Amino acid sequence: MIRSFILLACASLAMLPDWGVANQPKAPQRVVSMNLCTDQLALLVAAPGQLISVSYLAAEASSSLMAKEAAQLHTNRGLAEQIIRLQPDLVLAGQYTSRASVNLLRRLGVNVQTFAPAYRFADISAHLAKIGTLLGQEARANALIAQLDTALAEPNQHTHRSAPVLGSYGANSYTTGQSSLESEVVKAAGFRHLGTELALQGASKLPLEQLIYASPDRLMTWKSWSQYTGRATEILLHPALDRWFPKERRVAVDSRYWMCGTPFTVEAINQLKTQMESHADHAD
Repeated sequence: MIRSFILLACASLAMLPDWGVANQPKAPQRVVSMNLCTDQLALLVAAPGQLISVSYLAAEASSSLMAKEAAQLHTNRGLAEQIIRLQPDLVLAGQYTSRASVNLLRRLGVNVQTFAPAYRFADISAHLAKIGTLLGQEARANALIAQLDTALAEPNQHTHRSAPVLGSYGANSYTTGQSSLESEVVKAAGFRHLGTELALQGASKLPLEQLIYASPDRLMTWKSWSQYTGRATEILLHPALDRWFPKERRVAVDSRYWMCGTPFTVEAINQLKTQMESHADHAD
C-alpha cells in the first residue's frame, strides 16, 4: 500500500512544470547509480530519462522494491569499465561500494557522489535531500521527505519498559545492534530492540546460547534466508532455536524494506506492527 502511494506520488510529480529552470544550474542528464540503496532513491527522485543505469540488484525482485522500474534501465555491476562507457555526468555510490571502481572513476574525472548507510530516519531525509540537490529535483525530494515525516509522526503504541523485546537473527548468527536503522524501525513500531538492550554495536555475532539466555519476546528472521540452505544458514535450523523460539514466537519479515533507508522503510514499521499484533492476538 505504502509502495503504491509513493510511486503514485512520484508519477504525479513528474507532471509538475520546472519553474525557474533558466535560473538554475543545469541538472545532470546521464546519471548512473551503482548501489542498491542509491538505485532506489534515484528511481524515486529522478526525472524521466535522467537516470540511465542502476545496479543489477535493483532489477532483481528478491532484493529490490523497484525491480519493475529498474528493469527498464541499463544495469551495471559497479565496474568502472562498464560505467565509463555510459559517459555519465553523475555517478551515485554507497560509502562501501567498490572503492577501486569509485577511485578509478574519480581519477578519470567522473563526478562520483557517495552516500553512507542510513542509520536513522533523519538519514533517509538527508539522503533524499542530497539526491534532490544533485539531480536538480528538489521539489520531488522535498515532497517525499514531507510524506516520510508525516508517516513517522504517528505515535508509538508502547513507550515504556514493559514493551515486548524483539530480537533479530540471521545467517552466521548475526544480529544488529543499537544506533541502526533496524533499531529505529523496531522502536517506531513500539517495541524494544534486543541489540539495543544488549548494547551491541552495528552488525554483531550473537552466539545462540546468548540469544536464548536473553530470551526476547519475539525473534525476527528474514524471509529471504528461508530460500537458502548452507553453512551460513545452518544456525537458523538449529533444534535449540526451534525449541526456544517456536512459530508463535517468530516474526518473518521482508528484508527488502529493511536493507536500505528509503521512504519504503515506513512499510517495514507497518508490517512489523501488524505481525506483532497478530502474534499478540493469538497469544490471548
